[in-house]
Amino acid sequence: MFSDLTLILINVICIFFLITMLIVLAAATRMKGAVGWTAAIFFLIHIPIILVSLIREVAPEYWLYFAYPAYTVDILPYPAIWFFTRSRMDKSFRLRPRDLLHAVPALVSLAAHILYYAPLSADRVQAEIEWMQAGGKNLPLTINNIIVHPTFIVYTALTIRYVYKRMKYLRDNFSDSDYIEIRWMPRFIAVYFSLVFISAVGYTIDPNTNVWLIPVANTVGMAYLVYCVIFHSTTAYINRIGEAPSNSPERGELSPFGGVRGGLSQAYMKEICDRVINYLTTTGAYTNPALSLSMLSAETGITNKNISRSINSYLKKNFFDLINEMRVEKAKEALCSLGDNHTIDSVAHECGFHSRATFFSAFKKAEGKTPTQWLQKK
Repeated sequence: MFSDLTLILINVICIFFLITMLIVLAAATRMKGAVGWTAAIFFLIHIPIILVSLIREVAPEYWLYFAYPAYTVDILPYPAIWFFTRSRMDKSFRLRPRDLLHAVPALVSLAAHILYYAPLSADRVQAEIEWMQAGGKNLPLTINNIIVHPTFIVYTALTIRYVYKRMKYLRDNFSDSDYIEIRWMPRFIAVYFSLVFISAVGYTIDPNTNVWLIPVANTVGMAYLVYCVIFHSTTAYINRIGEAPSNSPERGELSPFGGVRGGLSQAYMKEICDRVINYLTTTGAYTNPALSLSMLSAETGITNKNISRSINSYLKKNFFDLINEMRVEKAKEALCSLGDNHTIDSVAHECGFHSRATFFSAFKKAEGKTPTQWLQKK
């Protein structure tokens, strides 16, 4: 379809953009938090995949040097997107030693290639390459394809299921600050797996399309990832520049409460918590099911960052827990005067809970028993 020069140009441009976007991502995240490192790894594993098909077409004598790493890492993007999704949507997520088992399919593919190609002479390897260029599939490539396709299906299903459950959990439990930060994830997952599917269809129709289609698809997917990470709400991972004057207490300098450079003083955090709780109590805003950290920031004039940091550090709880505790206290008052016109479900709704299940979960967390059990003890 394309000349060798055109294929080289397409691949060089794609690799250049991938490296550029990796640098931009590293600068934006400063490689802080799981998202920075996971995304960087996600980028790097795509480069050998791009190179191996190009080398096979334009410089087959060097192909074997790229085949071993490429046919190992071409399986890794799927567990990588799974771990990236979990690290982005769950701030408590940490890799464990047993998670290395997800690399076993890639190692099986690597072993198949080494055992098959290592004993072959250079002429035999060249013959194998020419056969694959003509559309043939030898044993290691067949094994690789057998592994890749089920891996793609399994991790696609796992990732989509996890995103759906996590988004539903955040919506139901009103952790709006977390929800706002990751609401772009379903779109990214849809874009990424759509591009993988398009690449797979193109490869099925004509295996030689992977020389240009895979690099282009990878570049588009990675560009969208960088856009999402940088331009969407990522307060937990990206250092915001210019959010506040450098001499403000939130930067820890010249604080009238004795703040120390780089952090908030206890007195300043106490003042913020008092203002937030006073606003929530006097206005009853905590009963608003749509209440978010951004809304609270706009009403109180305190930045999201300072509200979140103060609640976490001074009250030793998160925004979600604070709101739910206030809702539970109001629910307890309402339950004590439960009449014929009120039910537990209506009390839950009036206090700002979306569902009965969410109400029961928050109530049990705060009181150690369900609303029904709590009423029986009264």
